[in-house]
Amino acid sequence: MRYSLFFFLISIVATAQNTLNRGVVIPSVQMEKGSGMTHAVYLPRDYDEQKSYQTVFFFEESGKGAAAVQQFTIAAELTNSIIIAPNAPVNDSLQVALSESSEFINDLYPNYAIDTSRIILAGNGKGALVACSSAILNKTIAGVIAVDDAYIDINLLRSLPKLKFVILAGDESRNYYKMDRLESLIGKRDFIADFLWYEGDAAIPDAGYLSAAVTALMLTREKDFPQAKAFYENDLAFGDLLVKRQKHLAAFDFVGSLKAKYKFHIDDLSAQKELLKEIRRNRSFRAKRNQRNAVQEEEYFLAQDFEYYLNEDTTNAFFDNLGWWSYQMDELDAKIDSTATNGQERKAAVRLKNYIQELTESNAQIIEQNVAAPLAQKLYVNVLRTLVTPKNPEGFLKAISYSAQEGDEGAALFYLEELLKMGYKDYESLYALEGTTAIKIGAPYNEIIKAYLGDSKYY
Repeated sequence: MRYSLFFFLISIVATAQNTLNRGVVIPSVQMEKGSGMTHAVYLPRDYDEQKSYQTVFFFEESGKGAAAVQQFTIAAELTNSIIIAPNAPVNDSLQVALSESSEFINDLYPNYAIDTSRIILAGNGKGALVACSSAILNKTIAGVIAVDDAYIDINLLRSLPKLKFVILAGDESRNYYKMDRLESLIGKRDFIADFLWYEGDAAIPDAGYLSAAVTALMLTREKDFPQAKAFYENDLAFGDLLVKRQKHLAAFDFVGSLKAKYKFHIDDLSAQKELLKEIRRNRSFRAKRNQRNAVQEEEYFLAQDFEYYLNEDTTNAFFDNLGWWSYQMDELDAKIDSTATNGQERKAAVRLKNYIQELTESNAQIIEQNVAAPLAQKLYVNVLRTLVTPKNPEGFLKAISYSAQEGDEGAALFYLEELLKMGYKDYESLYALEGTTAIKIGAPYNEIIKAYLGDSKYY
């Protein structure tokens, strides 16, 4: 079976600020004269300033607005929408981020032909939390697309019957278990237009998923939707493309979801049924599905065990168990790096490793904020951080500080050298660590720094 995918050759081009080029991504438009703030925008090919358009505001958590807009170009042309994204990272404080996002949208209203009754808020990670929270607080938002995180308040949503959500999650994302639990809790609720899983951990999913998300929100507004057939054919084409890319499990899940999406809009869904049968008969699909089923149960038991033991060890500062955690990380890394054919086992290892890292970081944050936390507990969780996230210097810096405060100079020197071995170069920070006054003026501390950085303060 062949489908014509609604793809356009889209190119990112640099343009002058006041030029509204149609049909291309404008990666950097200055917010106002003299401002260092910019945003990326895509205007439909037939954009007319005298009309008004559905508009998607995407908050990319790391500030890659142009990359986000680029992924929405298919959706933009298919649905005749404007896509806008700020080229600035989302603030760590949700309160600040909400204020900044509101100001951003309000500042852009006069610049584009935005239909204020058809605004979709979207984002990934922290940006997804901003999109969800803003939509719940602002009763005029038409829909939300949340990628890899979401904030859902069922009680508040009872007063917003028209607000719909599409949630997208990667099967190797750092929030996998959170999103999996969320789907179990709300996946079938009326306010969920769709809940889609994609392969991998991409911060921004494939354009086909984003296109499907936008169209899913639009189809919830009315049954007699004139563009439904075009949306349906585009989704089928994307499902077919996933098969060609050997993403059989994702293809099966995506194509399977189309029945619920289009049952009130398309009378003849035989093409969807036929494509689903083709995928089901595929040997690679069956093999991957069997692998996933075999791995899944063991993975969930391991996740529960890891959560229990990690919290128990951290609460009680069981230093003797650090070797066990080091072994577990080595085992997971071996599965991740393995060239074995069982890709589902590798995915499970990625998820479990991410889960341990996220739990450890969460525990570290809670302990740091607790002024009554014992020093041993603070030291333990940061030593654990050096094992589970060895590329993050923060754990090493804290381990040096807390070891020095405990009077264990040998441990402090060990973590100092391990940190410098990874290529750490922030010379001044090594002399500004809390509680290290006694050791940082000593010869061993300075000799290690000089050996790796070529200079020291006191020797």
